[in-house]
Amino acid sequence: MKWIPYLLAAMLGLLTTPLGATPLKIVSEPWPPYVFLENGAPCGADLEVSDHLLRELGYQPQWRMMPWKRAQYEVLNGSADAILDIAITPERLQQYHFPDEPLSLSETVLFYHNTHPHPFNSLEDLRGLRIGVSAGYSYSNPEFMQADFFSRKLAPSIEANLLMLQHGRVDLAVVNRRAGLYTLHNLNLDEQISYNPKPLSSGNVYLAFQRQPAMAQLAERFSSALRQFKQTAEYRSLLARYGLN
Repeated sequence: MKWIPYLLAAMLGLLTTPLGATPLKIVSEPWPPYVFLENGAPCGADLEVSDHLLRELGYQPQWRMMPWKRAQYEVLNGSADAILDIAITPERLQQYHFPDEPLSLSETVLFYHNTHPHPFNSLEDLRGLRIGVSAGYSYSNPEFMQADFFSRKLAPSIEANLLMLQHGRVDLAVVNRRAGLYTLHNLNLDEQISYNPKPLSSGNVYLAFQRQPAMAQLAERFSSALRQFKQTAEYRSLLARYGLN
């Protein structure tokens, strides 16, 4: 598989990390192709970029996957040091240290079952519908989150959200476009579920750090390293391996 070279490199990295490297506990939800598990090992474009840069900065990342709402709680209560691929909101700016440089641009769309398509051009098109959403997500769209003329059904994961759609428990599922397509492929649902091309929202996602003074400095260093890494052929090659070029 195309992820195998990175998995081997990651294992090698664990062996070659300097003894003085500082452990860094990082949490996230599986969100392919940006972060996910392959044969039990963490991988993904944003995870690989972050892992590489943090090791260069003298840290030893320790990755853990869990539901998104719990991942946020782990950082806020001090059990984890950072969270991968989180969007900025006014509330989160008070809870985390965000680098200036984002990892990726997330485009959120509405998936529908092919037997019951629901065209989407504005929030009014959602009136009376049941919309599947993931617990703890902001979707970078306050109007969508505050609207009261449709119902939101919580799902613990992207996979669960799309399965609710398949089984008719929701009319639409709100999911990152690339993550949704990847998950549908793994579930063999490519021919049953499609998405509306008009995005519900789009916004940058980041590696955000626990709100402590030392982490503020790390956020700045990581931002600078990421900005430089994006200019390299290595970065472009990495994105290509995950189909993101």
